[in-house]
Amino acid sequence: MTPDVLNTLIERDLPAARNGDAVAYGRLVSATQRMVASVAMAITRDLQTSEDIAQDTFLTAWQRIGQLGSASSFLPWLRQVARNRAIDHVRAGRYRETPADPMDYLAEVAGDPQHGPAETFAREHEARQLADALDEIPETSRDVLLLYYREGERSQSVAALLGISDAAVRKRLQRGRDSLRAELLKRFADAARSSAPGVAFTATIGTAIAMSVPATAAAAVAGTGAAKSGAAGFAAKLSLGTLSGLFAAIGLVLAASVWEMRGYLRKARSPAERRALVHNAIVYGALMASYVAVLAWSVFDAWSASQIMATACGVSLLLFVLTFERRRHQRRHGQAAGRAGGRV
Repeated sequence: MTPDVLNTLIERDLPAARNGDAVAYGRLVSATQRMVASVAMAITRDLQTSEDIAQDTFLTAWQRIGQLGSASSFLPWLRQVARNRAIDHVRAGRYRETPADPMDYLAEVAGDPQHGPAETFAREHEARQLADALDEIPETSRDVLLLYYREGERSQSVAALLGISDAAVRKRLQRGRDSLRAELLKRFADAARSSAPGVAFTATIGTAIAMSVPATAAAAVAGTGAAKSGAAGFAAKLSLGTLSGLFAAIGLVLAASVWEMRGYLRKARSPAERRALVHNAIVYGALMASYVAVLAWSVFDAWSASQIMATACGVSLLLFVLTFERRRHQRRHGQAAGRAGGRV
C-alpha cells in the first residue's frame, strides 16, 4: 500500500470508525496490523506475544478512538501504544524464549482451534527462526526489516507506516541485512512473510469488537454511568448477527463432537461400552460448547490474558481426562469381549 493510499484510507475511515462503524475500523486494522505486530515483535522477539500485543493495541484503539483528534495522529498513536505494551511486557518478565511448561502448549492449542498439530509445529519453527535472527539484528533495524518483508519489500510503505523517511528505511535495512548471514537472512525473510498477520487476525479483532460495546455507545455509557452488568448486560449488548454467530459456533462444536463420536460408536462391542461412550460424548460436547460461550463472555467482561489462559488450561485438562476415560472404556470393554470370545 502506497503512502498516498494509506493516508487516504485513514482520512476516510477514521471519522466513520469514531462514529461506531466497525467495518471502517476493520479496514484500518487490515492496513496497519503488520506494522503494529512488527513493532511489538521487534521488542519482545516472540511471535505469539507480538500478536497478543497487537490485538490488545487495536482493541484499546477501538475503545479510545473518540479521543484521537486528527487522522495524522492515528499511526503515531498506534505505534506508541504497541511499543509501550511491548516494553511493559518485557519489563514485567513475562517474556520467555521458549515455553517450558507443557500446559502452556496445551493452552495455546485450546485457545487457537484454527491450527492443528502440523500448523502449530510450523508456526513454532517460524517463531524460533525470527527470534534467532532478531537477536543478531541491531535494535533500530528490527521493526524496519520485519515490516519490509511483510509489506512486500516496499520501502516507501514501511516509511509511511513507521513515520520515517524512505532514506532512513533504506539505511536501517542495509544495517540489518549486513548483520545477518545470507542463509539466515533468507530464512528470516521467509519466516517474516509467512508469519505476518492476515485475514484471520483481522477476523479475530472484528469478532472481539462485535462482542464489545461500540465505541460511541461506550462513551455514552461511561458518561451516564448507566452501564448494565452481568448476564443481562451481556445479552443486551449482543446484536442479532453476533448472537446468531455465537449459537452457530456452539452448534458447529456440538455437530463436530457428534460426528467424531459416531466413529467410536460404530466400533462399540457391547451395549455397556456404547452407553459409556454416549455419556462421554455428551460431557465432551457440553464442555466444548461451554468453552465457546465462556470465550464470548471473557470479551464482554474484559478478562485479563492470565484469566483466559487459566481457563484454556482448565478446559485442556478436562479434555485430556475425557479422552483418557474414553480410551480406558474402549480398552476395558475390548478385553472383556476378548475373554468372552476365548471362552466360546
